[in-house]
Amino acid sequence: METLQSIEKKFLILQEISSIFAATKDITTLAYTILDRAINYTNAEKGSLMLKNEMDELYILAARGFDPLFIRNYKIKIGEGIAGIIAQNHDDVLVQDIEKDKRFRRAKRDRYKTKSFISCSIVSGDRLLGVININDKRDGAVFTEDELRLLKAIAYQAAIAFENAFLINQLRKKAAELEEINRKLIETDMDKTEFITRISHELRSPLNSIKGSIYFLLQSENLKKDILNEFYGIILEETTGLVSIVENLIDFLRLENEAMVIKKSLINLPELLDDIAKSKGLNIILAEKNIHLRLNVNKNIQDIVGDKIKVIRLFINLIEGLSHYLQNGDSIEIAVDDNDDDVINISISASRNLSEEVIANLSKSKYFFYKEWSFEEMRLYIAKKSAEAHGWTFETKNSDNIFLVSIRIPKSIKDTLETSVNIVMDLFADFVSELLSLNICSIMLRDELTADLTIRGAKGLDNEIVRHTRINIGEQIAGWVAAEGKPLLVEDVEKLDLKRKHIAQYNTRSLLSLPLKINDRVIGILNLNNKKSSEIFNKQDLYIATVIAERISHLIEKLYSGGYNADEINRLITSFGNLVDVMKRYYKKEKLLSDLVLKIMEKLKADEQEKQKAMYISMIYDLGLVSMDDSILTKRELLTSDIQLLKQHPYMTVELLDALEFSEDLKKAILHHHERYDGAGYPAGLRGSEIPLISRVISVVDSYRAMISEKPYRRSFSPEEALLDIKAGAGFKYDPEVVRAFEEILQEDFL
Repeated sequence: METLQSIEKKFLILQEISSIFAATKDITTLAYTILDRAINYTNAEKGSLMLKNEMDELYILAARGFDPLFIRNYKIKIGEGIAGIIAQNHDDVLVQDIEKDKRFRRAKRDRYKTKSFISCSIVSGDRLLGVININDKRDGAVFTEDELRLLKAIAYQAAIAFENAFLINQLRKKAAELEEINRKLIETDMDKTEFITRISHELRSPLNSIKGSIYFLLQSENLKKDILNEFYGIILEETTGLVSIVENLIDFLRLENEAMVIKKSLINLPELLDDIAKSKGLNIILAEKNIHLRLNVNKNIQDIVGDKIKVIRLFINLIEGLSHYLQNGDSIEIAVDDNDDDVINISISASRNLSEEVIANLSKSKYFFYKEWSFEEMRLYIAKKSAEAHGWTFETKNSDNIFLVSIRIPKSIKDTLETSVNIVMDLFADFVSELLSLNICSIMLRDELTADLTIRGAKGLDNEIVRHTRINIGEQIAGWVAAEGKPLLVEDVEKLDLKRKHIAQYNTRSLLSLPLKINDRVIGILNLNNKKSSEIFNKQDLYIATVIAERISHLIEKLYSGGYNADEINRLITSFGNLVDVMKRYYKKEKLLSDLVLKIMEKLKADEQEKQKAMYISMIYDLGLVSMDDSILTKRELLTSDIQLLKQHPYMTVELLDALEFSEDLKKAILHHHERYDGAGYPAGLRGSEIPLISRVISVVDSYRAMISEKPYRRSFSPEEALLDIKAGAGFKYDPEVVRAFEEILQEDFL
């Protein structure tokens, strides 16, 4: 029977968790908060919260007491291992001695000190979300039935919280997709303007020539046959040329040219087709003729590469075009499989034959200018051209009373990899631009065939510049940096012998260009231009950019060496996208922070590498706070649940940076910046020199910044008052050496 003490404890923890759910919808924050509550209330040393991915695997989202490398890499299939079996059966399990438990006694548990554990599945309705595991009581005792009931209650609350968080994240994802679609539509409008300008220029000369010839013929009488033939020849020649021009322009408009695919991305085909099938506009059209649309799609098909908006239009044009030829009660089925090693096969079948004339016209579409096409035929033609522009085959035929469209998409590992690299480089350019407040940033990589530098990721540059820029090694600024293999900080480019190509979007003379290296071999360039403040680049910028360049190089090396599988690449892109989104909302990017951190590190005689790391960390150490509800950050008095949630933010920061951060030392410096010199801080209660030096420096500077900033519940401190407060905390809150260095700097430069 459940004890009164157990009921009270359960009530308190659920109350705590519920208030935290209201404060954040960040999935990782929720996971760590739930796990910490479970570990604390069961007096355990270790625990993990695992979620199910699309591959029916459990992966660790949050964990305490395990090696970081193990946390990052561990996955297990549903039905395998202890967690996998519990997940498969939707079980809640208390094991007091695994060696005596018939279900699990053969399982390997070499990471644990005791034989007892609790595991509960996290289930919403009939849908498995994950598993929470609690291991190793601190006193070595076994877990109890009361603790099992408590963990079951936590797992139930977790399921509700995760479902809500998943829904909100889906809405955010859709909102981001709509924003991207809107951006591309704006670009399309610009392309239309370009098209109109081009068609006007191309058509004017032949039309004027034809018009002049006809006018001459109309105004002249009794012309000799040779003169008539001459003018007829002019009209014929110009008309033939006009047909050719129109055909070329229509090919331009209808995506004949691969260059017209604006932006390739990785596309989840099952998800895309499901969204199309749910499209309200499409369903209205199909409902008018009572046409049924069915999907038969393998959910585990690998992502395809293409322009997402154009692929959506391809399928919508195809479905709407086919619906014209169908009758009441007919159907369209889309089947997708990747059983072939080389291609993904898509079959779109309509439940009746199309006329041979329509099929013939599609196969001879190059000459469609010579006949009048219906709007529906044009839709099918556009779908075909879109497929061909992506390099896919598009075939049509009648077969056994159905009309069949077969689209074959090559499985190109190289194309997928290059697209992944482009996406990641774009995200890096976005991240760097937000971090350093830049209007323009570009990342160039060497072409594997020509060794030329081409732009693979950019922020603030025109698409045409990105598409067509190609620089030889040794030429211009980027080429010089690649040839020399060392960074170049330029305060005024006009005073430099190496001239950069003039681009209207460059509106400042200062720039920073750094080589990207793998094993001392230059593989690309990071270019930084146009600070939003119009200030010149300085040593601090160089320090931060140097650390970023190392992370770009590391990620490129891992991508090209096959360090990620398809699922991991998708997770990388998603988590990196989340990081960029948070970076755009991050508010601790003041120059004061980084200036003070650098000066303290110099006073403490830190080496160059440590100074570079410290500068970088000073720009990102509190990113996790963005996941918190603003009401918590502005409260005068915090509830216990608020304090517990705030203590998660160092973990959240590390989790956000996990996509690009490879240095465990750097992660530790971020994780421990709220430790106290006397060991009373968090998250690990480190003391004295156990705390990384950069953490001790950040602790002082962060406290100073907080004191001199005005809060809704108090006035700001003066610099003198803040210094007195920090000096009073030397030896128990702060490292005395860091405080002494800080005081000297403040006296020299700020007071």
